Amino acid sequence: MVWNKASADTTIFTFYKESHGTWYIDLPDYPGPKGNLAMVAGADDMLDYLAKGGNRVTVEMSEQPFSGALAMEQTRLGEPGGGAYYKPRNHSIQSVWLCDVTLFALGKFPEKIYFRAVE
Repeated sequence: MVWNKASADTTIFTFYKESHGTWYIDLPDYPGPKGNLAMVAGADDMLDYLAKGGNRVTVEMSEQPFSGALAMEQTRLGEPGGGAYYKPRNHSIQSVWLCDVTLFALGKFPEKIYFRAVE
């Protein structure tokens, strides 16, 4: 799947937090090790916020704005193989780093990501 800027379609991902405190994205078809699916460097803080103290959260995402969505904008790409950095807008979290698993999940590092927790 590659996101399409013109599409208003959203994509749903589920994240879970293990008892030791690490968040992971639930991607059963991901061919690499589970450790690659860990959410770190600000992504974990964003998930704590979205989960409101829970250990599981479903997140709706799009490249286009949609009702109730928060937003984050890419500030820079990491080195090759180094993910991308995002700045959440209208939020106290300063920076979110998304690793290269994003390429597996979304097909690219979008310039902007709109997202919200869903029930």
